[in-house]
This record gives sequence, C-alpha cells and structure tokens, in this order.
Amino acid sequence: MFERSNHWFIITSPLAPAYATPGFNSVKVTEVVGGESVQVLQVKDDWLFVEQDDGYQSWIKEFYGYFCNDSFAATHMIIESGKIPFGTRVQENQQAIITADGISWPMVQKINSLTGPEKPDQILPLAKGLLGSPYRWGGKTSFGFDCSGFVQMVCLAAGILLPRDSGQQREILNDSMIDCNIASPGDLHFFGKNGKVTHVGFSTGGQGIIHCQGFVKEETITGGYFNSNEKLADIYMSTHSIRRKFRT
Repeated sequence: MFERSNHWFIITSPLAPAYATPGFNSVKVTEVVGGESVQVLQVKDDWLFVEQDDGYQSWIKEFYGYFCNDSFAATHMIIESGKIPFGTRVQENQQAIITADGISWPMVQKINSLTGPEKPDQILPLAKGLLGSPYRWGGKTSFGFDCSGFVQMVCLAAGILLPRDSGQQREILNDSMIDCNIASPGDLHFFGKNGKVTHVGFSTGGQGIIHCQGFVKEETITGGYFNSNEKLADIYMSTHSIRRKFRT
C-alpha cells in the first residue's frame, strides 16, 4: 500500500460503488458519482482509498475513471432523471454539456450551477422530480438512492452541502430543531431508535414527507390518511429547519 503522486481520480462511469475495504465482498458504504473528483489517499493493487468533497472516505475500483493532476472542472450538476443520472457533474458549453469522459451531450436535461447561494426553495421541486426513483443501498443518483443519499444529493442540487449519512446530517442541523407541525417544505424529518438515526426525509410541509424507502415517494407521518406511514411515525425523532441553518 502506498501514496500516489497524481492524487486526483476522476469518475467517468455513471457512478462508482464505494466500499469499506478494498474488495467487492466488502460492505458498500456509498457511491462516487460521475464527474466527481476524489482525492486518492492510498492505492492497493487496483483499489483506491479516496476522499470525497464531503469528507467521506472509502475504497473504489480503478477502472471507474482515471488519474489526473487536477480535478475535473465541473461547472454544473444534472438535476433531473434521464440518460445521464441526477447528480452527475458536468461542464456547460453553450448548448451542450460535457461529461468527465470528454463526451459532448445535447442539453436535454436540466442543470444547476455548482456555485452560487443556497436555494432552499428549490429542494421540494427537485425532490418531487425524483418521485419513483428506486432505492439502492449506498445510492446517490437517480439510478438508485438510499435515504440519506437522496437528501444529500437533492440538497447539493440546491446549493447546500450536507454530510453523507443521516446521523451526520442531524448532527450538523442540531441547532435548528423545530416542531414538526411548523416544518417548511424542504426541512428534514429524522427517525430512529435509542438515539440512533436510521432514516431521513424532506418535509413537504408539516408532517408530510418525501423520502426514499423502497423508492422515492410522498407520504405523511400523520395517522388516518391513505398515505400515512405509521411505522415511521412510531420512530420519529425530530425535525430540523434548513432555512435557519442555511440562510440566503
């Protein structure tokens, strides 16, 4: 195991599954998304120990991209489902987008700039655009999300960088706890047991929720409705305001 001088690695596949240890039989912990640049911390054979821009560290296989002295100069992010998955980092070039593999694509999917102010009012429309997207353990694209990957990537599309895991997300929002009944669209509902967060989703207003559980869907934690999720209601922990934390 050794350090490599060309310390950037650019993902050219739609996504790269990332593992706790170097091997496909290891536990998958997250994904590195197409166009994302990660710092290579160590190399073991053809496995790379990398760090993403949210600080998350994991192992990925070398065939998902290429080494480079510099990061990929992505300017935008794909913000709707399509042939190129939601979350992909791209460059804008007039009426086209360029992916990290150098291919130019027509501008047929919506994009958001990776720079600029936080836009919490965009969270709910972005999340609703992903309704029906499948669940995938460790997933971070419209090809498949887990609950916290869904929250992190939708927030990123709205200019807000949150940590990867639901427990980390609750911790960073700890000082913005509110009553769930006054939640604004885009605020976060957290769920779990014995003080451990196990699930997260966006408020659609009050106790409404859009979240990824089986697939991305819209429900409520209020009982008595056709779309009530009473199992979630039983493990409700807290609600936190995005706008109080990320003021524009």
